[in-house]
Amino acid sequence: MEQSVQDVHHTVGEETTVREDIETAREEAALGLSEARHGVAALAAGGACGLLALWSAHSTLVRALERVWAPQRVTGALTVVYASGASVLVHYGSKRMRVARTASREALHSSVDVVRQVVDELKDA
Repeated sequence: MEQSVQDVHHTVGEETTVREDIETAREEAALGLSEARHGVAALAAGGACGLLALWSAHSTLVRALERVWAPQRVTGALTVVYASGASVLVHYGSKRMRVARTASREALHSSVDVVRQVVDELKDA
């Protein structure tokens, strides 16, 4: 009889620990989501400011170059420069996204493995 009471207390203790762990994980995920939302908003605002700064710099550059070259040449030269920069950045960004996607998959698989292990331990208890 005493052994079964100890088993019940042990199982209840494990369930409480698992619930606490799940609650902690949920709170951490919620905090992470909140931080991500704030980060995305800041990045969007920063991106808008950056675009305005680039537009201003572009206008200044166009005016300065048109004093030396014909407008068609200025347009052509800037198109080549901007397209080259865009190509390099897209290539680099794609590479970084592949790395991030791989890291995310690995983290997800690790999390799934931990959850499976906890579930298996609870089944065995």
